[in-house]
Amino acid sequence: MVPLLLLLLCARQTVQSPNRTAPLQPGAQAATLLQHTHLSLPMYLDSDLPLVRKDFFSPARGSGQRGLPRPVRELLLPVWPRAGGPPSVSGAAVRTSCERNRMQLQVERSVLGSGEPGSHLKLGTCGVSRSTEDRLYFEYDLRMCGTQRTMINNRMVFFNKLHYDPPKPKGPIRRTAPFSVPVACYFNRFVYSYKVGYSPKVQMWKFLKKLKKVAKFVLTPRNAQWKQLSGSDHVLLGQPVFFAAEAQSLSRDERLYVLSCYATPEESPTSTPQFPVITNFGCMAESKNSRSRFIPHRNDAVRFSVDAFVFKGVTGRLYMHCSMLVSASEPTPTAKSCNYDTRTRRWVELFGSNSVCNCCDSSCSPDESAETEVVSSTSWTIDPKMKSKPLNKESNTTATRGITGRKRRWVKSASLVEGEENVSELQTLTASLIFD
Repeated sequence: MVPLLLLLLCARQTVQSPNRTAPLQPGAQAATLLQHTHLSLPMYLDSDLPLVRKDFFSPARGSGQRGLPRPVRELLLPVWPRAGGPPSVSGAAVRTSCERNRMQLQVERSVLGSGEPGSHLKLGTCGVSRSTEDRLYFEYDLRMCGTQRTMINNRMVFFNKLHYDPPKPKGPIRRTAPFSVPVACYFNRFVYSYKVGYSPKVQMWKFLKKLKKVAKFVLTPRNAQWKQLSGSDHVLLGQPVFFAAEAQSLSRDERLYVLSCYATPEESPTSTPQFPVITNFGCMAESKNSRSRFIPHRNDAVRFSVDAFVFKGVTGRLYMHCSMLVSASEPTPTAKSCNYDTRTRRWVELFGSNSVCNCCDSSCSPDESAETEVVSSTSWTIDPKMKSKPLNKESNTTATRGITGRKRRWVKSASLVEGEENVSELQTLTASLIFD
């Protein structure tokens, strides 16, 4: 395990040299530090035990602009660098030096005898790296040659053995002897370091993102008194069906717009057939051929009516699906409420300039940034047929005999045409007229 290096950015330091101690001015800090030739930044100090509390180095202690605590300043005062590595563990014949990731050994040839002893000398499982006339060298990574790691007295220790196994002599005498020498590198686990501080200059950027407004939309069918219709309520064919589109939590400068609406005989908005009622971002298309129109109301609700109709060959239950949008209170060509005035033959906007309706007969360009939501209503039922009101016996008698006494009742009965089962989209209903 290699030492853990803690870098501290110090904006202001007090530097101690061998001869004097002087505080540094902030502007002259870097230049003054570099004048001391004994400084080789970053300076560091290692120890087998923690020298300061761990929380001194926590980013949560401050904003980074405060001075260092006194224990940290005293710990990181510059000192003369130590020369060389750890002392040799086996005298002058074998010298060991340790770097961060490497172990280096220097062995004197004189202890090995004559000849070529290099082939018989090994560091763990590794042979000699290089040699000179007087010395043999081993230079290997701490993870090589079978080097092992352990912890001794809170220090990290990498250890191995240097062993010499010369060939057995052929005669009765020997000039060298085998040996095994333990070698090790000791590392303190705590290393404190500092360098000349600096203040980073952060370039600020602005990013703008359009936030999507959360608005809950509701669409419900209503009767003439603006009470909500249920699925069992019936509406006479040709009579107006009223609708209310509502949004929640709108500000005064916002308005709810209904951009498009279409009716279907099924609950799914993708079902067919579909009959368009509102098109082109708020143009009441049905107002050109019927009494359908937008009805003025509050900014958080849109009211409109549609003459009741049925689809050919299907039941009288219908659903309305509308695309809605919350936008500025001032109408635009892509957010408006336009009715067609059959008298003037012009499109009229309920809350703003009529010019925004000019595209109702062509195509209004969509706003790419607009985000709409399609909302479906509950169902309502259309009665395609209605029986005429039955007349009482007196009325029938009066109608047959004509005038009886002072009371004159004229009965004009308009019979209903019993058409085909498949009724056209829009059928009007004439009822019996009874008057005195």
